[in-house]
Formats: sequence, C-alpha cells, structure tokens
Amino acid sequence: MMFLKQEQWSWIKIECTRGCTARHCHQGLQEACGESALPYRPVARWVKAFNEGRQNVADMHWPGHPTVSEEEVYALSTLLESDQCHTIHELARETGLVHTTVLHILKEHVGMRKIAS
Repeated sequence: MMFLKQEQWSWIKIECTRGCTARHCHQGLQEACGESALPYRPVARWVKAFNEGRQNVADMHWPGHPTVSEEEVYALSTLLESDQCHTIHELARETGLVHTTVLHILKEHVGMRKIAS
C-alpha cells in the first residue's frame, strides 16, 4: 500500500505528540510504508518542526515548484495503484498533467524515489 507524503506527515505529527524521536518515527514509517517511506532527513525536519510548535501538515509552496491539487495527486495515485508499470509520459497523457508536474507529484507527494521515465 502506498502512503502519500501528507499522510506520513500526519503520522509523524501524531507520533511527536506522543514524544517519539525522529529515529523512532522513521523506523515506524519504514515498517508501515516500505519503499514509499520518507527518507530520514525529511522525517527529522518534520519532527523538529512539530516539536517547535508547527501545527499544519500541508507542504509549504516554494517559488518555482508547481502547485498541485489533491485531486491531481489522487488521480495519479489511483492510476499507480491499478498498475505501477506506467511511464511518466503515459501518466501525463492519462491525467492531462505536464511531464514535470507528474514527476513532482511522484517524488514530493506520493513519495516515490526510484522513477523510470
């Protein structure tokens, strides 16, 4: 089962309220998410942010990065759940998204790290 980044961030927030460390959060994510788990450094950054009082689990918009709607992330995730053997170009064609936006969603929202074009 694939977990979106926002779902993983929510889980990290819950674990932080329970007093868990970044290492413990990362291990838990690896057990639950497997290959789609966030890497350790982003987990540590989120743990630090939540421990410093951050409440929002939404990703902040960075200049130059595409803005992506939840519907676009859901559409792409649904296609991948049915068949993970799509190319980036096929996913772009089927969703109507630009190639770079598909890559951004796969890396930043779906949490995929190894992507073949």
